[in-house]
Amino acid sequence: MKLKRKATAMLLGMSLMTAMSVSPAFAAEKVPTFTDNKQMVEYFWNEVFNKHDTSVIDAMTAPDYIQHNPGFADGRQAFESGIEGFLKEFPESKAEIKHIGADGDLVFIHNHITLNTKDRGQAAVDIFRVKDGKIVEHWDVIQDIPEKAENDNTMF
Repeated sequence: MKLKRKATAMLLGMSLMTAMSVSPAFAAEKVPTFTDNKQMVEYFWNEVFNKHDTSVIDAMTAPDYIQHNPGFADGRQAFESGIEGFLKEFPESKAEIKHIGADGDLVFIHNHITLNTKDRGQAAVDIFRVKDGKIVEHWDVIQDIPEKAENDNTMF
């Protein structure tokens, strides 16, 4: 369970990290134009956490982003090797967006994280702050999905 928590924290914390797998110019050309912050963060999330394509990170995050997940240092460089190692260790990991909303410069994602197809997973809420077209700040809250619940409601 401790490894699962650490792996999940790494997955979510790495939302604002970097892995320089392509040149910044190529990554910037690859990123489409967005009409709002919600659309931009949703694209970023799916590219990194569901398609495992880290080439967009450099173009979409600020170099000096502020990280509120206590398991990670500030700045996108702090995660460069972390994302590569995590995706190698958990190649089947996914973080499916269940709900997404925005309020001004903040975007909220309620998601279902799984490390592989047999993992019950965790429910998480990630909050991103966007400034000048870049992700500049991140918070997250994570809870395990229990085997049995005290009610018939799902976590999603």
